[in-house]
Amino acid sequence: MQANLTFAEYVDLGYASAKADDFALLERQAQRAVDSVTNYYYQDHVMADDPDKQRVDAYKAAICEQVDFIQATGVSASYDNGDDFKAITVGRLSVQPASQAADSMVGGVCKEAYRLLAHYGLLYRGRGSDLYVATHPQKDV
Repeated sequence: MQANLTFAEYVDLGYASAKADDFALLERQAQRAVDSVTNYYYQDHVMADDPDKQRVDAYKAAICEQVDFIQATGVSASYDNGDDFKAITVGRLSVQPASQAADSMVGGVCKEAYRLLAHYGLLYRGRGSDLYVATHPQKDV
């Protein structure tokens, strides 16, 4: 998987939680999560050729948000949060997990990243137009 965000871009976009030494691993984990909710949009489209630069910036900012989320919580996947219950009560005993990271995630990404992606249409799951289907060759499966 090719990294779609460099450490320099991360810093230029105003983020600073991750250190350069840890960034490559965090970026891969964050990009994997973001790509899964965008239906791998930038694996099917060339980012450099995208005429909508705001969409590209939103995608990169979503990866930044996810990097910071992973850095802050240690949760890089939905199954990482072993305390996936909200509360358990037995008699007078009530137990709540210390971290509610799952409440901060939508579809496997943090809410901030999800909002960025949604605002710029990267979560769209509808069907393309017939013109697009007719003018673009289909891949043989």
